[in-house]
Amino acid sequence: MASVNNTGCKASRLLKVFSLRIIKDGGAQEDPFELGERRWWLMIFEVASSLLFGSIAVYAHAQKDGGMSDAQKLQKIFANCGLNKKEDGRVVTNRLLRKRRHSWGTEYIYRIPLGNSLEDYEKKIGAIQDGLNNKRRQLEVNLKAFPHMKQMLTKKKIHQKQVELSYDGTLHVKVYNHSIPSSFNYSEISENLHGWTVPIGMDRENMTFHNFDKIYHMLVGGATGGGKSSFLDMMISHLMQQHPEDVRFTLIDLKGGIEFDRFRDCRQVVNYADEPEDALTVLQNVVEEMKKTLGRLKEMKARDVIAANIKERHFIVIDEIGELASHKEVSKELRAIKEECEYLLSNIARLGRSQGIRVVTATQHPTVDVVPVQLKRNSDARLCFRVDTTSASMVILDAPGADQLPEITGRAIYKRGSVRTVLQTPWMTEKEMDEVILQNYIEKTEEAAADEPPSRNDFALFEETSLSH
Repeated sequence: MASVNNTGCKASRLLKVFSLRIIKDGGAQEDPFELGERRWWLMIFEVASSLLFGSIAVYAHAQKDGGMSDAQKLQKIFANCGLNKKEDGRVVTNRLLRKRRHSWGTEYIYRIPLGNSLEDYEKKIGAIQDGLNNKRRQLEVNLKAFPHMKQMLTKKKIHQKQVELSYDGTLHVKVYNHSIPSSFNYSEISENLHGWTVPIGMDRENMTFHNFDKIYHMLVGGATGGGKSSFLDMMISHLMQQHPEDVRFTLIDLKGGIEFDRFRDCRQVVNYADEPEDALTVLQNVVEEMKKTLGRLKEMKARDVIAANIKERHFIVIDEIGELASHKEVSKELRAIKEECEYLLSNIARLGRSQGIRVVTATQHPTVDVVPVQLKRNSDARLCFRVDTTSASMVILDAPGADQLPEITGRAIYKRGSVRTVLQTPWMTEKEMDEVILQNYIEKTEEAAADEPPSRNDFALFEETSLSH
């Protein structure tokens, strides 16, 4: 009963506190207890009202200074970047045709002025993205701090919006509300992979894979420290793990042997080179293997290894292809060796796919004279990490964009056909790679003497056949 009475007393006091009582001159004196409690509640009310009206003021300022919609911001960005055109004395703007909302964000579709190209907008993608993220801040109340009256407001930055551009007769500007993950571990891949499929990376929502039995060769580029070599290590380890009995590798490591040496004694590695002279020998070995496989296919009357149900696949992985560029070589003898390597590689890429040969070529110096034309032409899959210049991006992707990638290790653009996807490539830890290598390590004894390499005129395999198309 005592507690009930106390509760009743407190309730009556609260009623008195919140009652409007105006005591004029000559009125009664207030109880000191009631006066103190009233002042405490008035202080709370004052703080709360200050927060409310302060929030309204901040919101009004935001609306005035930076509260434009993304569509309005895009129009201003286009104008400030010089993407509008003058025609007959009037300004022709980028006309917004449609706006589509998606689970990932918003897509804006524009009719662009005559004379503009997709490349013009891709060169400005950094300005477009930064402009959309300009002054994007919000205020939120930290309720846990409220009882202690400390740090009542905290600033929290909204997720950075990211932009992708494409063109199909109209310009599509995709504004994503969520960023691509800045790191992604190989062990996080939950999909059950089949065939000759390799994980390429994660975009904002989905995992992207590459099937080497559909697109046979891949060109990889990227500046130092971008994640190119880590991707190659992951790919080799993945293929060893998935196909320990059926995959074979020719590894050509022209960066002093520092990248692929860890795989050298794995049973799947049938050829290894770390100097141009050795590269020539191992490429000649691959040609001999191609001849044997071609003979098997003829006997089976099959067009390729897939039709013949031959399980083995042979991957030639080269890092750094620039070291085989003959035009840079001063030594006459080495220049001849490198010319031969370029010749062999170009023809292996052109003819080897039917015999189960897959070529993955990497460079950190993407220039037009580094990658052999025939090799690039037959590499329908491209993966480009961040590069320093637009021209370097053009060499790998035939489009700009890789020069605009953020400085995040593992961030790349994957191109398959005409479709380009920005993604985060998976990272395989040293421990994970060591486990794969340990399972496939063999202690090599005496190496068999290498066969005498055939002369260049002996490569009848490189004549045009029905298998080369």
